[in-house]
Amino acid sequence: MTMAENKYIRMRYELFALDGDDKLPILVEKTSVDTPFEFITGLGYTLPDFEANVIALKPGDKFDFVIPCERAYGEYDETRLKTLPKEIFRDNNDHFAIETVYPGNVIPMENEDGLQLDALVKEVNTTNVVLDFNHPLAGVDLQFRGEVFNTHEATPQEITAFLTLMSDENGEHDH
Repeated sequence: MTMAENKYIRMRYELFALDGDDKLPILVEKTSVDTPFEFITGLGYTLPDFEANVIALKPGDKFDFVIPCERAYGEYDETRLKTLPKEIFRDNNDHFAIETVYPGNVIPMENEDGLQLDALVKEVNTTNVVLDFNHPLAGVDLQFRGEVFNTHEATPQEITAFLTLMSDENGEHDH
């Protein structure tokens, strides 16, 4: 199937993570009629499998599909857990940054190439901080259920506006 480039799609959906052996759905994200999800195909904004599943739908069509983790955000990778010395996490007063570096918080980090990455603080102990650089949805299958509201060939103005929006974001997309 060939992807149609630059198709504007507006929809509502519920995203469920299918985690664990029982694959019970856990609601991760929900849009609505009042807060729809809008995107333009062919721009790399969504997961390729998400786009492939909704591109042919018409207004009023409902959908329910699963994207396996290896085609979404990949398997959970233990090598993306990093233990760093606690002393590198200093605030402006040269104290440990307790206000931002605590278990469960996501903090921005920079790798050796200067690339910004988000890391989940997994553990803080007396000497180290354990960070998880996996995508929050790594290792889980994703189930999307929803309904398409509108589709049309995107206008040049819509494409320009959407590309501007994309360049203003961090590049994190769960769809």
